[in-house]
Amino acid sequence: MNGEATKPQGQPIAALTYLLLFVTGILLLYIEPYSKDDFVRFHARQAIVFSIAWFAIEIVLGVFIAVLPGILAGFLRFILDLINLALAIFWVYLMYKAYNGERYRIPQLADWADNMGF
Repeated sequence: MNGEATKPQGQPIAALTYLLLFVTGILLLYIEPYSKDDFVRFHARQAIVFSIAWFAIEIVLGVFIAVLPGILAGFLRFILDLINLALAIFWVYLMYKAYNGERYRIPQLADWADNMGF
């Protein structure tokens, strides 16, 4: 386990922070009493950063798909579909970890989430 466990009532709420990607993350950072729960705040910040990273991947690869010729664009679209599938599976995994009370840190994004001003 990578982190400490939390109170049982915070676990489902922490899992919900990932539900609508950055929307629920932002909402739960400001809704009382969850805005004072460190466990929920951790997962809300991480959900926001994960969503931004996923959106950035979509934008960058979408631009390349738009400007590349047919066969290359098709190949890149296939790669993007695989990336989206992997990210969707990872998204469910993050919800599962939050529901089980674990503070799973996304290695490449956790430091950004920790340094957010929320």
